[in-house]
Amino acid sequence: MSPKAREGQKPPGAAAMPKYIIRTIHTAHCARGPERCAKCRQMSESRICLLDIDPPDQGRQARRTIEVEINGKKQWREFDVVRTFESEAEARRCAAENDISDIDLQE
Repeated sequence: MSPKAREGQKPPGAAAMPKYIIRTIHTAHCARGPERCAKCRQMSESRICLLDIDPPDQGRQARRTIEVEINGKKQWREFDVVRTFESEAEARRCAAENDISDIDLQE
């Protein structure tokens, strides 16, 4: 299944919230992150990742969060890592193929 931005439920005239974004993030093995987890500190490295910012069962399991701007407002969203990329070119190609417009590769 290819990642596509999804419309979902929205009020008339409102822009859709994207389901997928691409960001450079520090990898971690759990929601606690490298500040509180020794395993996360050991494996922490920056990677370009495809993130699902509208995962199922939100609030029912521990997930990392990320601040994103949606419709001009900053929000904290839970996310799942869907895929990691080896290069910026690969990430941009995936974004173009799947209509993903929210890309930020800065750390």
